[in-house]
Amino acid sequence: MLLFLSSFAFAEDSAFAGARAEADARKQPEALATAELGGILSFGNTESMALNGQGVASYRWLDNAVGGTFGVNWGQSRVDADGDGKLNDAEREADYVKTAEREAATLRYDRFIGGITSLYGLAGAFTDTFAGYDYRVNGQVGVSRAFVTSVTGGFKGEIGVDVAREDFVDGISPNAQTVLSARLLLGGRYMFNPHVTFEDTLEVYESLLDQEDLRLNNTATVSAVLTGRLSMKLSHVLAFDNIPVEGYQQLDHSTVASLVVSFL
Repeated sequence: MLLFLSSFAFAEDSAFAGARAEADARKQPEALATAELGGILSFGNTESMALNGQGVASYRWLDNAVGGTFGVNWGQSRVDADGDGKLNDAEREADYVKTAEREAATLRYDRFIGGITSLYGLAGAFTDTFAGYDYRVNGQVGVSRAFVTSVTGGFKGEIGVDVAREDFVDGISPNAQTVLSARLLLGGRYMFNPHVTFEDTLEVYESLLDQEDLRLNNTATVSAVLTGRLSMKLSHVLAFDNIPVEGYQQLDHSTVASLVVSFL
């Protein structure tokens, strides 16, 4: 699943829900909407196409906030079936073979207790057959707190409980399972200057029914502002599952470069 400029990974909203300013700032509604796109298109000696896209939106008013994400990662190419190191005429006429196909969405609600602590509920779903999932649906509740907030950055933490229903691709037995996990998130953000920002978010999921079932998700990004609404983002995403779907790898990681447009 490692495809430069084409892998998709879903991370915590970079706006850091819970890290807003207190007092008067909380009285003013705040809205955020961004879209990002990256990809690759190659024809000639090799023929491949890949697309990575994500949309993020959130709205906060008084002590309430709602937000959501949606993302896709699609990839396909013509395959050197005979392994001779080139595409012959028959291989060029063959259908494209999928190399990545993932879609995911999340929806979240926060109820703030003061300006830096919130109770949250989250629902999400994704499909990723290249990781063994026909689909995975999860729900989550917990507490979020911003420990550090400043003009140049911040640090936040979240703790909660996650329940997920996982349905696997054909050939996996058993073909489905339910996972109940404790969740811990730590996230930091630092602005080097008005144009360059670094962020890192680490999520840990520990099954409450099987101690060996440990999952880690880490997303590190560097964003550079190009204009008032346009920026360039470079992301590295690492996903580790100590007990992956049978026949699949424990570790997935990807590097993605994309253009980000801020609408609000």
